Amino acid sequence: MADYSSFFRDATGYLPYPYQLRLASLPIVSRTLHVPTGAGKTATAILSWLYRLEQAFPDAPRRMAYCLPMRVLVEQTRDQAIRWTDKVGSTVQVATLMGGELDENWEISPEKPVLLIGTQDMLLSRALNRGYGMSRYRWPAHFGLLNNDIVWVCDEVQLMGDGLATTAQMAAFREQMSVIGRCPTIWMSATTDANMLRSVDASQPPEMFELGPEDYPLESPLYRRMHATKRIQKAPEECRRPVGLAQFLAERHKPGTQTIAVVNRVARARETFDAVQKIAPGAPCHLLHSRFRAWEKKAWQALFEEQPPPEGRIMIATQVIEAGVDISSALMVTDLAPWSSVVQRFGRCNRAGEIQDGGEIYWVDRPLLEKSKVEDACELTEEISRPYKVDELSLAEQRLAVLISGAPGDLPEHQTKFTPTHVIRRRDLIDLFDTTADLSGYDLDVSRFIRSEQDRDVLIAWRDEYPPLSKEDGPTRDELCSAPIAEVAALLKTPKKGKQRLQLSSWNALESAWQEIADGEKLWPGMILLASARSGCYDIERGWAPDSVKPVPPVPESHSGEKGFDDDSLTFQPYAQTLEAHSREVRDQMNEIVEELARLGIDVDAYREDLLGAAVHHDWGKSHPIFQATVNPEGDSRLLAKSKRQGRHQRKHFRHELASALAMLQTGASDLSVYLVAAHHGKVRLSVRALPGELKPEKDGVKFARGIHDGDVLPIAKLDGISKGPITLDLEPMLLGLSLSGARSWMERMLDLRDEVGIFRLAYLEALIVAADCRASAKPKEVLP
Repeated sequence: MADYSSFFRDATGYLPYPYQLRLASLPIVSRTLHVPTGAGKTATAILSWLYRLEQAFPDAPRRMAYCLPMRVLVEQTRDQAIRWTDKVGSTVQVATLMGGELDENWEISPEKPVLLIGTQDMLLSRALNRGYGMSRYRWPAHFGLLNNDIVWVCDEVQLMGDGLATTAQMAAFREQMSVIGRCPTIWMSATTDANMLRSVDASQPPEMFELGPEDYPLESPLYRRMHATKRIQKAPEECRRPVGLAQFLAERHKPGTQTIAVVNRVARARETFDAVQKIAPGAPCHLLHSRFRAWEKKAWQALFEEQPPPEGRIMIATQVIEAGVDISSALMVTDLAPWSSVVQRFGRCNRAGEIQDGGEIYWVDRPLLEKSKVEDACELTEEISRPYKVDELSLAEQRLAVLISGAPGDLPEHQTKFTPTHVIRRRDLIDLFDTTADLSGYDLDVSRFIRSEQDRDVLIAWRDEYPPLSKEDGPTRDELCSAPIAEVAALLKTPKKGKQRLQLSSWNALESAWQEIADGEKLWPGMILLASARSGCYDIERGWAPDSVKPVPPVPESHSGEKGFDDDSLTFQPYAQTLEAHSREVRDQMNEIVEELARLGIDVDAYREDLLGAAVHHDWGKSHPIFQATVNPEGDSRLLAKSKRQGRHQRKHFRHELASALAMLQTGASDLSVYLVAAHHGKVRLSVRALPGELKPEKDGVKFARGIHDGDVLPIAKLDGISKGPITLDLEPMLLGLSLSGARSWMERMLDLRDEVGIFRLAYLEALIVAADCRASAKPKEVLP
């Protein structure tokens, strides 16, 4: 593939390795990619897909979801991908999904190619219809786009925990259930094992792509990486404790070189860093772990890219540099970890064989915390092993005891045993399709399917002004810091003497207000919280620090963050437009999307009539007197869909799309078009129920739901030139069971539709109607003066 060689060189500045050329010649299918650390897995996956997409190969989906276990890897991968796409002149959009940073515009262009790079928290939660850190009402659109016409790439799978089993199950579900387009999954790691991907619904592991001797000829750059000199020996016993490890690092560090210590726990990293600061205050020392704000993490990229200063550099890190980060050291000290993690850490020492006299690796057999006071032998074993399992460490120790070289070519073959704690089943996924909020405010918890127990975090930002006045004052990505749910929950309790209780608030979508979190209140992974800067618990050099009582310096010049927790931010625009014009323009946008998908070979023709019908009628309910009183208080004879005037409806929780759907149902529309109309804001889907604070009609016995009362009348309205109504709304379908006329209930209709079309396809069609509405709202052609 000479053309691919040129394409790859244009993107990266160098020719592809033989294995990269070989993989790019193969169709994109589900497979496991087993490639040594430092051999260019990221470029392999992204550029082979990008090339096949640009060349219109039928096996290349329009979207790629590049899933990474940590956000520091997301930022690095995003920057690389942007450079590559720019250099080859590609029109593929590169978007990111990680805590505090959620690119939105990709979702309104389902027919255009996009490379989505995100953490497993953000990507997997969206693939399960419970997207972390975003409006619940946009969950279904992301669910649809991430499960249709997409290739998933799961990188560094050895770090994914239970999320790995979820990716295997989801790949199996996409094969078994109806999807639109192709949806393969590629799993990548230097230490992957195809057997790790066996699951209840995927009993056969995917095909394995491995490198052979022909892929790294003698004296090639890849050969030098495979056989770089890395001498291994056991670290002195004193390195078990942070002070001893700090002393060892200070004594062994050489000027002009980089020294890296990779430890297993954030607390141990902090204690080692503090000790180095005391023992060798003049040595440049940096602390890197997952629990820093993005604002402080921005400086890390310079550490990864710049050569050490004349005095050298010491880096104390956790697993954040274990994989995916292109960084090297002359001296590395690592805590004992599972074999797959140890191999990845070896890859950060003399990475490309650039150190002439070789690198030195020391491993610590029983890493402890300085403050550990565990006395019971069993408890001590558990304390040492965290966050890993004892048997994993024992196996790694057996191998390390006889190993003298950490070069990839000298490492023994191994199989990784993987037994997930939680495995998502088909019934679980189908239940997750319904996003109707529980009256208690809780939702089905998907965190157990995304990360292992110890890896579940919330996101916290600190503010001087606390609590903020509105949702527009919510946090930006630069302000957010990941923190363990268990530690945060403990800090919400009544503080000990001399301590201050951590003050936290979260946004309540139903009440449209920031509300302080009380002791014992439920926290969930991915939850975005605001803390009082006076509460402490964060240090700009040490990151998340529960023991810190110093006020936290807020991030300078912060601006409004994620909007639309409860409103429709993607469709609200400050202009006036008639209902007739808006319905026509949404139909035109939908037709444009459907035509382009057909041209690309994405077959939605069977749903064309329903999609176009839903586009025309989606806002029919805006003719309702309650909506018009809000946007058109002067009583203009024209029915408005958009208005410069924004206010609250006279009926709390009024939803115009429910009125639209009921009117369509009563005029004989298909269940699919009715559903798409009801669901286009994500608030009315499989089930409908009244919400807290919703007032009952004055007349007793009148049925009501989401601000619509039985007997409400929609006046005559023009939709794309078609005159509709008047029509009296009947809420009988909202009741369970058959109506007096024998008609099926809303719930029965929607469940049958779900099972007939399939959850993946149905959500994709929802995403199309959302995209058409958003695009027409963003760029209207006919507006009123």
